Amino acid sequence: MDVRFEKAFLKAVKKHAGIKKQIEQKVRQLIEHPVELGEPLKGNFRGFYSCPVKKSFIIIYLYCGICRKKGDDVDVACADCAETGDETIKFVIVGPHDAAYGKK
Repeated sequence: MDVRFEKAFLKAVKKHAGIKKQIEQKVRQLIEHPVELGEPLKGNFRGFYSCPVKKSFIIIYLYCGICRKKGDDVDVACADCAETGDETIKFVIVGPHDAAYGKK
C-alpha cells in the first residue's frame, strides 16, 4: 500500500497533538482495512471516505482504487491521479467533524 499524507492532514495532526496516538492508531488500521472501516461520503465529498477517530473527530481520506472503480476520480480530480496506483491511500484531513467538512 502506497500511503500519502496531504499537508493539511499533517498540520492538523500537529494541531491536535493531544490525540496524536489515537490518530496514528486509526491511520494504521485504515491502511490495513481502508474500505471496511471507512464510510463512503456523498455530495461534495463523493469519492472520499471518513472514519471516526473518536466521537465527532474524523479522518477524511481517499482510496484511489475504489475512487477509480466507482468513477469518482472525475469528480475528485486529484492533480496526481495519473501517477498514483490503485493501492494508494491519501489522508486528506483530520479534525472535529464540522471543521473537517469545512463548516467552521
